[in-house]
Amino acid sequence: MKTLLVVALIVTGALAVGQGNMMPSYSDFDTDGNGKITQKEFTNTQEERMLKQAESGRMMRNSDNAPKYSDIDTNNDGNIDKQEFQTHQANRRGGRGQGRNR
Repeated sequence: MKTLLVVALIVTGALAVGQGNMMPSYSDFDTDGNGKITQKEFTNTQEERMLKQAESGRMMRNSDNAPKYSDIDTNNDGNIDKQEFQTHQANRRGGRGQGRNR
């Protein structure tokens, strides 16, 4: 009986995580893996993520509030580095330390 309960809790937790809106990782946007996110990489990845959500029937809540490239490229050098990305993600989460930043 205890084993069944543990399995049920694990499955329920996995489903809850799977249904959540996980924040993207740095590597999701740095599609060429060169350590920099360009405006083109950012825009393409953001559009792909929104399309996938729409195709899966998820509501597009707050899509008008999606971050702009300039919001993240705080040093205005034309690239988003990992530190800028992680700082932005932490600020969006309210500093709670959740999500995945690879």
